[in-house]
Amino acid sequence: MDETRASRTALSTSLMRAVHTRLDRPALIDDAWGDRLVPQSEREALLKRMIGGLDPEAPKRVDPLGSPEAALDAMLRAHPMYGTVVVRTRYAEDALAAAVARGSRQYVIIGAGMDSFALRQPAFARGVEVFEIDHPASQGLKRRQLHECGVPVPPTLHFVPADLSRESLGTALGRTAFRGDQPAFFSWLGVTVYLTREANLETLRAVAGCAAPTSELVFTYLDEHELDPDRGSDDVQKVRATVATVGEPWVSGFDPSRLAEDLRGVGLVLVEDLDGEGLLARYCAGRTGGLSPASGVHIARARVGASPA
Repeated sequence: MDETRASRTALSTSLMRAVHTRLDRPALIDDAWGDRLVPQSEREALLKRMIGGLDPEAPKRVDPLGSPEAALDAMLRAHPMYGTVVVRTRYAEDALAAAVARGSRQYVIIGAGMDSFALRQPAFARGVEVFEIDHPASQGLKRRQLHECGVPVPPTLHFVPADLSRESLGTALGRTAFRGDQPAFFSWLGVTVYLTREANLETLRAVAGCAAPTSELVFTYLDEHELDPDRGSDDVQKVRATVATVGEPWVSGFDPSRLAEDLRGVGLVLVEDLDGEGLLARYCAGRTGGLSPASGVHIARARVGASPA
């Protein structure tokens, strides 16, 4: 990642959530904030990159759509990771709702990007303190966009600019009002694939170390076998090549058969691990329109200091 600018993948996933909210029925999530938070210049650059990454016939298919906005919507919906982005958001917020019902009042979003939860804070989460941890460049763009849109920062939202390759999660949260003696819910979506295995294990260890027992974490990961060009699916290989061209290459994954062991080693207990088929069955069964999570991407839920429920 270019440390001087916001993550391009964070911007595109924010737009995917907004496109789904506007166009897909029934909608699995209600998050149109990407339409406001992603600058027009970034949308134009994204459309240009997406057209350039398609086959030579792409412009002929895009032109009849009538406008750059419609073309971008269509191309985002056709992206191999579109369904995964939508479903992982729904899964995380379902798990958060359950955690709040059990008493959690702290929500930590690691690698928050353009996440909008604190802005739309649904009824079940009234009063939940939200801590957004992200690289200063990405967080700076988000704060500028909120200011330009005239959107006040909610009193429950705490921005935590941090480069977790240079400081620990615990140190970053230590600068805030986060209570390590109170249960919390953590989400870490769409990030682990960009980090080394060692960096991922260190962050998982940090969650276990700074969170109270019964706290939970939801995170996504790539089946490490997908990183093998001879074994990975075509869709995953296409996305992997695309993100590498914008300076955000996929670096590592986990072996699903060893995930529980890996988590135990850092102080976490695996509660649930769903692959693309499991997510499809839970959230997309019977749908039309092609909303389908990528097969090689998993979403896992883990708990601190407790056995699976």
